[in-house]
Amino acid sequence: MLQFINSQHLKAVTNDANIENRLITYTVVDFPKLGRVVKVEKDNVTLEVANFTQRMVDENMIAYEHTRTEAVDWSAEDSFQFVVYSSPASLEPQEFHIIISYDIVGRSSRLLANAGATVTEGEKVIIDKFKLDASNLMARLPESQRLLYEVWYQVTSLPVYGVIIVGERNITKQKPYFSQFIVNKYGIAYLHDDSESLKDNFTFAAWGNLKSKVASRPLNDSEVVEEMFNITIIPVNDQPPELKSKAPSLKVMQGYNAAITSDHLNVVDLDNAPEEIKYSIISGPNNGYVAASKNLSRSIKHFTQADINSGEIWFVQDGSSSSAVFYFSVTDGKHRPLYKLFNFEVIPIVITLINNTQLEIQQGQSICTITNEHLAAQTNGKVTMILYEITRSPRAGHILLGNNRVTLFEQDDLVKGHLVYHMTNLSASQDSFEFMVKTSEGNVTEQLVSIIVRPLLKMAEDFKIPSGTTCYFGTDVLDASRLANQTGSVPRFEIKHLPIYGRFVRPNHMVRGHREATNIFTQKDIELGLVLLEVEANMTGIDLLNDSFVFILTANDVQPAEGVFLYSIIPFNGSTTLNNTCENPPPLDSFTSVAATSGSLRLGAQTEVPTLKPTTIMLRWQNKSHWENRKSNASVPDVTLRGYVPRVTIGPVGAKPVVNPIRSSRSLYIILALSFLALLIIVIFIVILIKQKKKPNRKPLTTNCPNNGGINTTSFLPVERSPTVPSVTVTHLNTGNSSSPSLADRQNQTSSTASKSNETATLLNNCKQIDAEMVQHCRTTNPTLRHNQYWV
Repeated sequence: MLQFINSQHLKAVTNDANIENRLITYTVVDFPKLGRVVKVEKDNVTLEVANFTQRMVDENMIAYEHTRTEAVDWSAEDSFQFVVYSSPASLEPQEFHIIISYDIVGRSSRLLANAGATVTEGEKVIIDKFKLDASNLMARLPESQRLLYEVWYQVTSLPVYGVIIVGERNITKQKPYFSQFIVNKYGIAYLHDDSESLKDNFTFAAWGNLKSKVASRPLNDSEVVEEMFNITIIPVNDQPPELKSKAPSLKVMQGYNAAITSDHLNVVDLDNAPEEIKYSIISGPNNGYVAASKNLSRSIKHFTQADINSGEIWFVQDGSSSSAVFYFSVTDGKHRPLYKLFNFEVIPIVITLINNTQLEIQQGQSICTITNEHLAAQTNGKVTMILYEITRSPRAGHILLGNNRVTLFEQDDLVKGHLVYHMTNLSASQDSFEFMVKTSEGNVTEQLVSIIVRPLLKMAEDFKIPSGTTCYFGTDVLDASRLANQTGSVPRFEIKHLPIYGRFVRPNHMVRGHREATNIFTQKDIELGLVLLEVEANMTGIDLLNDSFVFILTANDVQPAEGVFLYSIIPFNGSTTLNNTCENPPPLDSFTSVAATSGSLRLGAQTEVPTLKPTTIMLRWQNKSHWENRKSNASVPDVTLRGYVPRVTIGPVGAKPVVNPIRSSRSLYIILALSFLALLIIVIFIVILIKQKKKPNRKPLTTNCPNNGGINTTSFLPVERSPTVPSVTVTHLNTGNSSSPSLADRQNQTSSTASKSNETATLLNNCKQIDAEMVQHCRTTNPTLRHNQYWV
C-alpha cells in the first residue's frame, strides 16, 4: 500500500526573506520497520530514498510504502526519524509517525486481498487467495482465539453476466456461503455467460466464524466487512458490425453544409469500440463531398464511427438543388464489410408569400397604406432580409415610400407602415401592380397585388327576399347619401351583373300599371321608391338560395367603385299575416307595404282600379214607332251614367306580392292634388244637375205619349198638332181574348226586365216624367206584333 506524504503532513520553513530560493533538505536517519520511504517516478515507479527536499514534498513525489503486510494485525504503527537543514541552519532529529489500519477511510479494500479478476468473454476464471483473501480479519481476535475461528463469505449480490461456482455447485441466494479455506485450497470459479458485456461484479460480506458452529452472519455489523469483487471481461470479436440507422440519410439546405451525426449514420459492434469501426467511401456524391470539420475544403474517403459520434464529419453541398447519394462500406477489421447507400436530400430555398391580400381604397379617397397585413413573405433560408421589387408599376397611381416613388422596398417598410399607394387617375375603379420577392438565396417572380375602390355607401346585411315577390329597394337597403353629400351630386348605380333569379324594374308613368326593366338608377330613384327587384326562383326542396348582383357606383369628382350586394331568397309563405298599412298613399300604380328594415319582407295590400261600366237609360217606348212600318233613321246618342265602384283586394299585383312602401313627399303632394281635383269635378257635376232640375218644363210636342195602347188621361192639356207629323186615329183591338197581354202586363214585364239588368239608370214609367228635349231623342222603331195585333 502506497500513501503520499505532502506538505500537509510535512513542511519546514526558514525566516530568510529569499525563501523561494532557499533549499530545505530532509535526511532519514532511522528508517521505518514495516515499510520504506520512496520517491515516486513516472509511471508510478518507486525508489527508496534517504534524502529529499521540501520542494519534492510539495510536488507529491515522496511517499510511504507499506511492504510487510504479513506481520501486521488489523492495525499497527510505524515511524522514521529525520533531520532537516538549510545551510547554515539545521534542526535536531525529528520523528514522523505512521498509522497502518484496514479501517482507514479511502482504501480500496480492508481485506488482505481483493484484487478482482479478468476473464475472457464466455470463459471461466479461478478466484484464489491471491485475488480474494480476508484472513487479516482474524487480527481483530486475541491471538489465543485465532485458531478457533475461520473466515466465511456470504454473496449478497450475485453477478449479472455469469455465475460463481464452488466445487460442483453454483452460488445462489439460497446457498450463498463459502469459506476462506475453500478459496485457499481449491479456489472458486466465475463463469461468463458469453454475452457482449465488458464488466461484471458481485458483492460479499466476510466475518470470522467459530469452526464448531454453522456459518451464520453476526448480528453486530461492526464484525462484518462488506466489499465488491470486480470482474473485467475481455471481449471476443465474434459479432459483425450492425447498422442501427434504418435509412442512412441527411437533409441539407441548398447551398449549406451539414454535419453527419450518429442520428444519421450509426454502426454498433459490441466487440469493438467506435474507433475500431471504420468507414470507406467507395463512390462519392455528385452534389458535394464529405469532409472533416477541421478542413472543410478537402474531401475525405475514410473515417470512423468515433469521428461521426464527435461531430467531425460534414457534408459540403455545392449549391445545386438536386439530391445525391454516396456508396460506402463499414467493417470492424475482422468480419466482411457491410455495403450501404447514404442519401443526401437537398431542401431548396423557398420564399413563401404568407400575405397577399387585396388593397381597398375608400371611394372619394386616393391614398391607401400598404402594411404587412396586405403583403408579407417568409423564407426557410438563413438570410432573413426580404426585398420586394416592382416589375410592373400600377397604371392608375404610384407606390410611394415617404414622398418618393419607389420600385424596391423591404419587408421592414411594410411592417412599419411606411409604404403607400397613391391613386392619380380618378376615372379608374381598380388597379394592380406586379412584383417579385427575393433574397440573396432565391426569388419568387410574377406576383400580383390587386387594388379596388370600395363604394361609399351603406348596404343591408343578411337581407332575405321571399321568392315570387317584388322587393322595394329603399335607403334601408342601399344608401349612398354620404357620397351624395360629399360630392354634391346624385350618385348613379349601374348594374354590371344582374342577379340570377331576378331583374330590376321601375314604374312606367306613361302607361298606367306598367313596369319596365332597368339596369340604371340613382340615389334619388331609391329615395322616391322607384327601384324594385322582381324575384322568381324555384324553391322546391330548398330553404335558402343565395343570389347577388354587381353594380358600379359613380358620382362627380370621385372614382367609380364596384360593389356586390348579397342577399338570400327564401320560400314564399302565403299563410303569413300581412301588414297592409302604408305610411304614404302609393303614387300611380305603385301599391306597396312597409318592409322591415331588418331585410325580411312582408306582403302588402293593393288597391285595384276598377273597370268603369256604362249604364244605358232604357226608355219604355224603345223600338216602338208612332207610324206604321216606319223606322227613324235619326242617330240618337245613348244616355249613360258612369259610376266608380272601387274594390280593395289583399293579394299580389300581377300574381306577385309587393313589398315596401314608396316613401316620398313628392308622391304625397301629387296624390293630394289628384284627390282635390277629383273632388272638385264631383262638386261641379252635382251643381249642373241641380241647375237642370230647376229649369221650366218645355211644352212637349204631344201631350200624350204612346204607352203600348193606353188611353189619354184627363190631366193632360188638349193636343197641339204639328203640321209636320201626320195624325191618325188608333182603335184598340182588344177582343176580350185572355191570351193577349194587356198594356199593364207589358209594363210590368218591362219593369221587371229592367230591374234585373243591374243597370244604374232607372226606367221611365210614363211620358210625363220625360223632358221635352229628351222626347225628341226617343227611338221610334216598330215593336214586334203579337197575337191578335196588327197595324192600322
